[in-house]
Amino acid sequence: MRNRKANMDIAKIQEYLVEHKLDGWLMADFHARNNVAVEMLKLSGMITRRSFYFIPAMGEPTGLVNALEKSKFEGLPGKIIPCLGYRKLEQELESLLEGYSRIAMEYSSKGRLPYIGLVDYGTIELVKDCEVEIVSSADLVANFLARLTPEQMATHRIAANNVLEIKDNAFKFIEEKLQGKKKVTEYEVAQFILGQFEEYDMDTIETPIVGINGHAGDPHYEPAEGKSATIKKGDLILIDLWGKLKHPDGVYADITWVAYAGSADEIPVQYRSLFSIVIEARDTAVAYLREHIDNRPVYGAEVDDACRKVIVDAGYGENFLSRTGHSIGSDIHGSGPNIDNLETEDTRRLQKGHLFSIEPGIYMDEVGFRSEINVLIGHDGVEVTTVPMQTEIIALL
Repeated sequence: MRNRKANMDIAKIQEYLVEHKLDGWLMADFHARNNVAVEMLKLSGMITRRSFYFIPAMGEPTGLVNALEKSKFEGLPGKIIPCLGYRKLEQELESLLEGYSRIAMEYSSKGRLPYIGLVDYGTIELVKDCEVEIVSSADLVANFLARLTPEQMATHRIAANNVLEIKDNAFKFIEEKLQGKKKVTEYEVAQFILGQFEEYDMDTIETPIVGINGHAGDPHYEPAEGKSATIKKGDLILIDLWGKLKHPDGVYADITWVAYAGSADEIPVQYRSLFSIVIEARDTAVAYLREHIDNRPVYGAEVDDACRKVIVDAGYGENFLSRTGHSIGSDIHGSGPNIDNLETEDTRRLQKGHLFSIEPGIYMDEVGFRSEINVLIGHDGVEVTTVPMQTEIIALL
């Protein structure tokens, strides 16, 4: 996120620390590996030395930085102490943390949440030697780094409308090629989508997923020039595309739809059945959010459980290979809570301003299905921003 003013609202951070019985938040970095510290502190340029920035629950913040990179930290709230060498740095750190007992760091117990486990174990040891208890900063990060501003929400909604239109254009492109009996490959469709992003003045990263049949069963399939399949009548086609406005506050939209290269009557019964399970799982996740979000804390892991149960109960649990969803922000995979209790145990609370995907799938060697929508926890509750949602497989011919 680039909501810089809100990120470094020291008073609000300190209110949070007091409320959650934390003595402070210590951001430790080396070589810009702690992206949370880099984002929160607005660091830019070449960052190659160790640093600590401590926000106490009361009092002014303090930064301990290498003397060579002091200028990188100018303008931050509080006091900046330049340190020449590791001995001085460790001495100042011990002095800085004296009297504190419980602090938050970018640490994840047992590595269950590696998106937050950004500080190396040696640094954790060093801080523990100062006789403090370290707890995860996961919810701090989710609260101050991952919540969208109204401006960011607006850019996302425009992006959501655009990617839905581009999806329609891509399926139309395939339809016209097939009706004209012209060869069209997965790679060519992906390149068409990239061209559409330029026409809509949008940015993206990597290549959109365009996969048929067995390639649709690979959640991270990447069509490559000279190596992708030719789309033919009777193929199932999955398209996953993501993009954001070329705007300083641009936030991604990310969707997946599936179609069949044939008429509605020709869609195999098994395909309809499998896709209906995916849709039920997706809608169950949304319904679960809407039922609970205003009544109690809701966490990404439990939404994943609710969604996954539908597919497990249908007998396809081993074919749901990925988490239910990921955080979305100015990066396609944002810094907020993921909808995940499979790959990681995401126990971060979903809060107003959080945006994420819901994208259950059933993946097999011969075919795959996924439906992906974007969900925003807004001031009026749970909002699906990528509407309309797909309810059945599109018949292209």
